[in-house]
Amino acid sequence: MSATVDRPVWANRIVGHGEETPGALVPNPDNWRQHSGSQRGALASILTEIGLVQTVIVNRTTGHLVDGHLRVELAIAAGQ
Repeated sequence: MSATVDRPVWANRIVGHGEETPGALVPNPDNWRQHSGSQRGALASILTEIGLVQTVIVNRTTGHLVDGHLRVELAIAAGQ
């Protein structure tokens, strides 16, 4: 017989997914993350070699990016 362990239940806030052209995505004006040139170069190399393996996150209410600003910038720069 196993003991019951109380664990917090995480609420799923994902309300949908889809595909959008990078140029249609709106950067969050309050995004505080700044990436160095070496970080930009490293991510660009990875995306060229492997491709995208993670989606970006968009706030449905504001339409602003929450996560993935650099991936979107690099996609636009690559003409995707």
